[in-house]
Amino acid sequence: MSIASSCRTIPPVVSSYSPKGVIKNVSNLDIYTVVPDSFAKAQTKNAIIICYDVYGFHENVKQFCDILGSKWLGENAPPEEVQQLTTQVVEHLRKEHGVQNFGYVGFCWGGMIASKMSKDPTFDGCVLIHPAMLSIEDFKESKCPIAFLPSKDEPDLENLYFKNPILTSKPFGSKLVHRRFDLHHGFAGARGDFTNENNVKSVNEVVDITVKFFNENLGVKY
Repeated sequence: MSIASSCRTIPPVVSSYSPKGVIKNVSNLDIYTVVPDSFAKAQTKNAIIICYDVYGFHENVKQFCDILGSKWLGENAPPEEVQQLTTQVVEHLRKEHGVQNFGYVGFCWGGMIASKMSKDPTFDGCVLIHPAMLSIEDFKESKCPIAFLPSKDEPDLENLYFKNPILTSKPFGSKLVHRRFDLHHGFAGARGDFTNENNVKSVNEVVDITVKFFNENLGVKY
């Protein structure tokens, strides 16, 4: 496993964004929820679960959730515990909103969680945004396509994972995605400077890739 040194040294930006969603308590777990206006009228019931980075409920991450929701549908816990909590959120979304298909997005440390969640058949696709602490072992049992969206500070994820036979030989090998961004680690999350035009442009591209990826994969099982 590896983690970019900038993850520990670059502080999160101060954000002036006003989140559009709400925080709900589900089984004693606070979750930030964004339900697009068109959700109730949607022909399919889909949901994306996003795992934030080490800075938690930062406004930049909430903004990413808000943008993704509007475009697509109108201190660290042990990974095992996070997976259990994720299961609770899944059951809540199934019961409360009738969700049938799930995707998973992880930033930084959350990208490592996403790699582990790719082994869960609940998820039809996982997006790893400037991920940290990845291990090829977690992809040996992956059951869904993966999108790798690293920054310039991550290792060579293209050759380590995207082109690795462990993933390319799977039934969804042709659905894998990789796009490296020439920005610092955390640019799409808590360390992003959303007043910087280049940063905003790159985040918008991350959102577009994520939207396209889930449009192509949610509801598809392998």
